[in-house]
Amino acid sequence: MQASPGLKSLIRGRIIARVQREQQQQKLWEPEEDFHETIRLKLDGLNDSNQFWNFTRCGHEQIYKTCKHCGRFESLKYRCNIKWCPNCQQRITNTRRRLIELWTQKIVQPKHLVLTQQNFHVLTRRSIRQMIKSLARLRRHKCFAGVHGGCISIEITNEGNGWHLHSHWLIDAKWLDMPEISRAWAALVGQKFAICKVKDCRGKDYLQEITKYVAKGSEIASWPPETINEFVTAIRGLRFFFAFGSLHALAPAIRRELQAQKPPPPICECGESDFVYESETNAVLHELREINRRRRS
Repeated sequence: MQASPGLKSLIRGRIIARVQREQQQQKLWEPEEDFHETIRLKLDGLNDSNQFWNFTRCGHEQIYKTCKHCGRFESLKYRCNIKWCPNCQQRITNTRRRLIELWTQKIVQPKHLVLTQQNFHVLTRRSIRQMIKSLARLRRHKCFAGVHGGCISIEITNEGNGWHLHSHWLIDAKWLDMPEISRAWAALVGQKFAICKVKDCRGKDYLQEITKYVAKGSEIASWPPETINEFVTAIRGLRFFFAFGSLHALAPAIRRELQAQKPPPPICECGESDFVYESETNAVLHELREINRRRRS
């Protein structure tokens, strides 16, 4: 059976696009992609969840954006949007950073608070959820009576001596009773004492701390396979960023402001802006159905 001219043109276009993509990958290979591949290889055979297979597709599979009006298409890299994926962390963090920047413009005396606790050997969902509950209880403690609102970002590290969970807070308060906060936090996590500190917020360095990844891609890639699997299994489905008080109340308005600042949607060369996004397989099947429909009509 001889292929139709339309099908030949479609296949030729896909081949050209793939060759160009492979050439660009050779030129523009980023460190994040190295970390992603390292993590993928270490988890292969240990983790068989849907989340892992979604992670393996990130940066490797293509999504095709096709104009519904003229049929022009371009290929985009598929992104998994998983919080521990090195390819996606920067984009997720940038969105959060813009929200916090707008909020800090509306408050006078922001404070950067850091709370730590002792390391432990096994990371589980239960241990993380217990920390989250302790953070919520601290917000309701009398030592936080003068705090109007803020946000909390949880970070997890492992440098070979166990799992270390700590939290970065950006809060709206004139003054903090650090001795009382230290005593209250130590009691909540079952310790005799806890290291707590408040940092300067007059510069922009605090934004980097507050919007940190739950764990850096470079650090995750350096862990043994079993440690990586323990980490991704424990954190799955859990949140590591929380807004409360004045920030929680202002968040919808800030998001609307950010939405208004977004550039207009892309427009095709034909002047239309109605696109369909599909995987490579679905895009080819869709085009074949269109070719058959035109041949019958």
